[in-house]
Amino acid sequence: MTVETGTYINSLNASFPPETDALSEIDEHLKIIKSTIKATWPGGTTASDVGLTGPVTLSAAELNKKTAIVSDGTNATFNTNITAAKIKTLVGITEPAIATDGSTPSLAADISAAEVRTLIGAAEASSAVTLLTVYPVGAIYMSVSNSTLPGDLFGGTWASIGQGRMLVGFDDATENADTDFTTAEATGGSKTHTLTVNEMPAHTHSMTIENTRGSGSSGAADGDSSFSTVNTSSTGGGAAHNNMSPYLVVYMWKRTA
Repeated sequence: MTVETGTYINSLNASFPPETDALSEIDEHLKIIKSTIKATWPGGTTASDVGLTGPVTLSAAELNKKTAIVSDGTNATFNTNITAAKIKTLVGITEPAIATDGSTPSLAADISAAEVRTLIGAAEASSAVTLLTVYPVGAIYMSVSNSTLPGDLFGGTWASIGQGRMLVGFDDATENADTDFTTAEATGGSKTHTLTVNEMPAHTHSMTIENTRGSGSSGAADGDSSFSTVNTSSTGGGAAHNNMSPYLVVYMWKRTA
């Protein structure tokens, strides 16, 4: 029969040559076997050439292993039963518990709700330690835009403080004789105030009174003085005046625990 043809090992037919073939064709059968083996595993002439240039020492099991990623030098593809999870394990990539595209977070497939709560709890504890160290008991937190209780933001126990009042710095009285500001959290002052007589500036009102004795009128004798009591006209409403410094309204709390 005609000798089979082929380029690679997979083109060889194990049923050839049949027993009826002529012995003269044996050399052609041997040549096709050798040519397909060399074409399947081409030999190289230098160390960098691809091919079999020495003995193959891998076991059958090792030769039967599949390549996870196949690449032509530009594009990479996964082998048949290789998943993305297996590739991540292969190259040592740890799946993040929470991933985000910049706007929407998503959980990894093998992360349970309990694990997420534990993870978030640990993160909250770490954040709380940092912020509550910055704001120890007695510290004041202020905001011009957020009315949320600080305890809901970063922990601790807080109470609203200073409603309708302005803050003043503690005065240790080492330089000033004023002792009004030497007790922390002391309060005082008023939004308006009505002046008392003692608080009014000292002043006088001038007036001129002439007493003239006319003919036939009763009164002091000629040359004698006469006196009259006259009241000046009243003015002013006695209302309280504004007693506030320029101010800025803020949300303000004091940490109590």
